[in-house]
Amino acid sequence: MTTASASDAQAVNVIKGLIMDATRKAASGHPGGAMSSADMAYVLFKDYLRYDPADPTWFDRDRFVLSAGHESMLLYALLHLRGLITMEDLQHFRQFGSKTPGHPENYETPGVECTTGPLGQGFSMSVGMAVAEAMLRERLGDDIAGHYTYVLSSDGDVQTPVFQGSAALAGLWGLGRLIVLFDKNQVQLSGPVAICDHVDYAKLFTSMGWHVVEIDGHDHAAIRAAIEAAKAET
Repeated sequence: MTTASASDAQAVNVIKGLIMDATRKAASGHPGGAMSSADMAYVLFKDYLRYDPADPTWFDRDRFVLSAGHESMLLYALLHLRGLITMEDLQHFRQFGSKTPGHPENYETPGVECTTGPLGQGFSMSVGMAVAEAMLRERLGDDIAGHYTYVLSSDGDVQTPVFQGSAALAGLWGLGRLIVLFDKNQVQLSGPVAICDHVDYAKLFTSMGWHVVEIDGHDHAAIRAAIEAAKAET
């Protein structure tokens, strides 16, 4: 059961409504994963993501990477609530030439950190971002380069070799400011995950040197506690 204030619950419902309306209007897209991840992404953006509302390119902003690029309407809804894209942009979801393509494009849409199409690609780029942050922090100090890199990943993401190879490196290098929200909803495009995969990813990531916390991804208090624990593990 979700533990959210009335205003938080209303905000999440608005986000889900935008996801449903945009995908229905476009007659295309993936509303399920985007709605499944809405609570986690909302809590992250509201309570933890550090950014300058007036400058989406601020140097020391926290990075948010939507590795599950098919959940793009979730990101677009959040960027709309941040004031970076308009309602008209949302109404042109998945239309040629719009700021809201089917998968996020960083050269098209303000607030999108990297282009994420093939599964695993966004996560791998986020590992590179976290490496860059660690190197810059060592050279410039925490007050100039001390941001976090947050990632939203999906079941299809973690199954890819490029994801697992990058995750192994991140664990080896101890990238403590790389925090991944894994939406384990047990469904992928081809159907239930169980028909093709039975890996215990909590054990896999622990074996690669990651700090793993398993929660109910709709419980706002649990989401906050997990992010706090992730930030405390350096």
